[in-house]
Amino acid sequence: MSATLIVIVCIAVALVFLLSGCPVFICLGAAGALGIFLNDGFTGLSLLQTTVYGAVSKSTLVAAPLFILMGEIIFRSGIGTDIYNALSRMLHRLPGGLAIATVIASTLFGAMCGVSIAAVATIGVIALPEMLKRGYDPRLASGAVCAPGALAMLVPPSLLFILYGEVAGVSVAKLFTAGILPGILLALLMCGYIAIHEIRSSRDLASKTNLQPLTLNEVVRLIRSLWAPLVLIVGVLWAIYLGIATPTESAAIGVVGAYIIAIIIYRRMDWSSFKATLARASQITATILIVFVGAAIFTKFLNILRVPDTFAAIVTAMDISPWVTMLTVQIMLLLLGMFIDGASMILITTPILIPTMLALQWNPVWFGVLMVTNINIAVITPPVGLNLYTLASISDDVSMETILKGTMPYVIVEFVGLVLLILFPQISLWLPSLMI
Repeated sequence: MSATLIVIVCIAVALVFLLSGCPVFICLGAAGALGIFLNDGFTGLSLLQTTVYGAVSKSTLVAAPLFILMGEIIFRSGIGTDIYNALSRMLHRLPGGLAIATVIASTLFGAMCGVSIAAVATIGVIALPEMLKRGYDPRLASGAVCAPGALAMLVPPSLLFILYGEVAGVSVAKLFTAGILPGILLALLMCGYIAIHEIRSSRDLASKTNLQPLTLNEVVRLIRSLWAPLVLIVGVLWAIYLGIATPTESAAIGVVGAYIIAIIIYRRMDWSSFKATLARASQITATILIVFVGAAIFTKFLNILRVPDTFAAIVTAMDISPWVTMLTVQIMLLLLGMFIDGASMILITTPILIPTMLALQWNPVWFGVLMVTNINIAVITPPVGLNLYTLASISDDVSMETILKGTMPYVIVEFVGLVLLILFPQISLWLPSLMI
């Protein structure tokens, strides 16, 4: 059987399994194992045990469960609620102030937990009812919860950057640093959209509240209430940026710091919550690693048949602009992201696209930022937009139709941000270039 026919058969098998509802790791693992068997017989299959062990035994992956555990601690300690309450009090007089506070709170909370659905659930359960009570358009309010929650995957520490860095052979520290300015850019674009929307609507929502203007003492009190989590995330990222600690070491420091904040400073974690954080972090880690195993088998199959190199040769031989190629790749990723989760998309597409990326002399750090930004859009678009379903599950005040309509403008805003990141690579690469 020819290599081309084997590839076609295996991709068809993977798609059939995926459409039938099989878990992603089975789709990838079964298709990859079949391809290796068709090409090398049982001799090839005997090598899979070393492939699987090598996939999950890499030291850089230790950062993933540690950052997941750190996020679970932050999630269960109520820090997200504190962040939103403080920001909503500070910004309530601005046009769309509560919605803007929701965006900023989601971004900050995402920088601490790294899980988009956790950001949506934590901030949304407080922010959405409050915005509706103040007379906000339900569609605007729904989008203001769903869209910025996705930034948890872009602003560091990002689990997707850890996976991409491992597969692409790129420094995770540089990827974390590269995600800072793009995350801020997208958050500012969302805030700008909200402000323009509210100014054009000619509604003075601020006048409907009985809250008095902030005093200096109240501002100081609000800032003091947030000092511990802010110091934690700045300290973790600064240690990575300065080269004082590796991402794995910083993650371990972050876990210890998060437990200190939750148990000693805030006193919001008992023995039951402590066990729950460990159990939930273990569950998420196991889910990601088993997908990683399936992807490793599929990648082994692709490499044996030299699919990535062949794809790169075809693309570079075509007489088209690299920018057209980049746009085509981004559209392909956007469509793919509508049907599979972000981690799976990273693990499936990165091995195929790496040779093309290098052949066209694209910076792998920059491309990683673009890929994760693309996934940000994917998690707020149906049919597999996890943030949409998360918000629908925690609120009876808005319908799925309202959530979908409200999120679409933010999809456009994020796509504008993606285009800016493509046109101006230095937005992503400036801070990594300054790293020690």
